[in-house]
Amino acid sequence: MRSIQAFTNEVDDIGLAVAELKAGVDTSQFLKNTCGIVFCGFEPDMDLLVKALREAFSFPFFGCTGIGVLSTGGYSQSSISLLILTADDVEFSIGLTEEIRTPADIHYFADTYHACRQRLSAKDKLIFTYVPWLSDITFDEIVSLLDEESHQVPVYGGIASDGWTFDSTFVFTDQEASRSKGVMMVLSGNLQPIFTIEHSTTLTTNLHKVVTKAEGTVVYELDGKPVTEFIREMGLITDKTMVILDFLGTPFLATQKTKDGDEIDTLRCLGVIDHEKQACGYIGKIEEGSELNMVLISKEDIENSVKAAFDEILKQINSSEDYRYSSIFCSSCAARYCLLVADKNAEGRAYEGRLPEGVNVQGVYIYGEFCPAHGKHHGGLYNVLSNETFTILAI
Repeated sequence: MRSIQAFTNEVDDIGLAVAELKAGVDTSQFLKNTCGIVFCGFEPDMDLLVKALREAFSFPFFGCTGIGVLSTGGYSQSSISLLILTADDVEFSIGLTEEIRTPADIHYFADTYHACRQRLSAKDKLIFTYVPWLSDITFDEIVSLLDEESHQVPVYGGIASDGWTFDSTFVFTDQEASRSKGVMMVLSGNLQPIFTIEHSTTLTTNLHKVVTKAEGTVVYELDGKPVTEFIREMGLITDKTMVILDFLGTPFLATQKTKDGDEIDTLRCLGVIDHEKQACGYIGKIEEGSELNMVLISKEDIENSVKAAFDEILKQINSSEDYRYSSIFCSSCAARYCLLVADKNAEGRAYEGRLPEGVNVQGVYIYGEFCPAHGKHHGGLYNVLSNETFTILAI
């Protein structure tokens, strides 16, 4: 499989932006099957962008908005990056769900998955899916549903972002842009995907607590005491209710058990404190019986750990003898974007000047990351939603 990347910093003049993207694409490199993945800032008129891209390119595409974009050249804001995948021995099937208005509507992800899979001639090996910010939806349920329906095919993607207003998050295909639907691409054929998740936490409180009362994304008690008491012990209690921006540097590390007896670590961002019920609402489910610990993330932690993550991925890519990798996909949490302060290219520097010939990077800053996590004991892969992480997929 080959990857071809085109990029533009133009987001105001859509015609000019797409013309620049088109000029960067050598169609003579196309093989039998071709698709595009587009990441862009949330500033463009998305309907116009989709229409212009559809008119300029003959292949199907999908994508989402983000507060920032990572491409082969590093970090950028207010930009559009197009990565084209083309192969003779890989098939791509893209779909768009129906509108997701209530929690019950997530079954549309299963419907779209099966419709995409049926268009493939071989067993599916990878699922991309991106969703806009959907109020009242537990995003873990989308990942769990696709995991079950696909019989544990790896799921990669996440929740589109904007400038923390949560009202300009878009996903799109070559058919339309939407703030209420999900996009998906299912792949089959000659694929050997590799993954890594980097939490970037090196300093913790070392106060592991067991979740003794929880429901979905809400935690009520740790070690039999109100969770708000734990936050008060850390000196971080506040009178606010919406606290997502206040706790970006102090997420919670949840060690949760898998169905087969392994354990996985996921970061959970604290979003809401219900002072009346002495409860905390997180962006992501936390099961009773999990261990929970508040951790710290710094700019230095982020930069050093992402470099280490790319060290490992590039080592695997360079040592592969029977498969040639062409694309590295990254998803980084918008919370990390904020913690980088003025040095927004800190994560981009992790791979600048280090990529093997023919390998491109396509990444986006999002509100939640879908990526398989490695079990702590048996090493298996488990599809999960993470917060405040940096994830990598290489194909």
